[in-house]
Amino acid sequence: MGILSQFSTDSLAQTPASTTCDPNAQTLVKGNTGEIVVTLQNLLVENGYMDRHFVDGDFGPGTETAVKQFQIDNSLTTDGIVGPSTWQVLCSPPVSALSNETSGLMNCAGDIADTSCSPKPLQTFGSSVYKPITAPLDTADSIYIAGKTVFLGSKNLSSTPYLVTEEHYTDQGILKGVGNVTNNQTYISTHLSDELIQSTGNGTMTTQDGESIAWIDSSIGRPAENGSWVFYEIILFNNTQSKTLALLNNSIGLVKSTAGNEPDYMWLLN
Repeated sequence: MGILSQFSTDSLAQTPASTTCDPNAQTLVKGNTGEIVVTLQNLLVENGYMDRHFVDGDFGPGTETAVKQFQIDNSLTTDGIVGPSTWQVLCSPPVSALSNETSGLMNCAGDIADTSCSPKPLQTFGSSVYKPITAPLDTADSIYIAGKTVFLGSKNLSSTPYLVTEEHYTDQGILKGVGNVTNNQTYISTHLSDELIQSTGNGTMTTQDGESIAWIDSSIGRPAENGSWVFYEIILFNNTQSKTLALLNNSIGLVKSTAGNEPDYMWLLN
């Protein structure tokens, strides 16, 4: 999903995008355009938060979502604004330290004159380099809690190169400030391995008096230690004419859903 701007894509083709990063670059917000936005988008691509296909020089909703996810993953203020703190992290090397073996491999690959250089296997980073983020999600801060999820059925869409399935669910939950709601969901899931599922979803959240709001999301699922699957989802709500659900208009949320009898939770990202 994306919004094409009036920024000329021809000019982007004529001027190669530079990913040289300046930690003191201007602050960027949604609506900005130009080469500095191209630089931002290329940095998000290099860090795995955007597809290169969407580099267009327009700071639209897709770029804002990528920025917010980058801020979440790096314990930054999640406001979608690329200010000094976000630039500083973006401009830092993805890995703070490399082993001597890996450093030698990089020097060898860059030495065009040396054709006798043989490739070396990539080294595994130690625990001092790779530190998973374990910031807790406080369920008391969640805006939505679903206590009952009903599986409505599934079908296989493809088996090669990966199994792709379509699943349908509905759940009953409580939306803070609104009350009881029903959330109908459809997911297209790609089973990348026995321990990784990538899904895209869409659905509708409906109040008891029939007011509703549509949403789309993207999620990653992994098995937990107890054997159940846990999915973390980024969800984007559409606009609605419903006054009751207006608090969700154009909002972005983080969802944690667990297969089985455990509740699902959603937090809004400011």
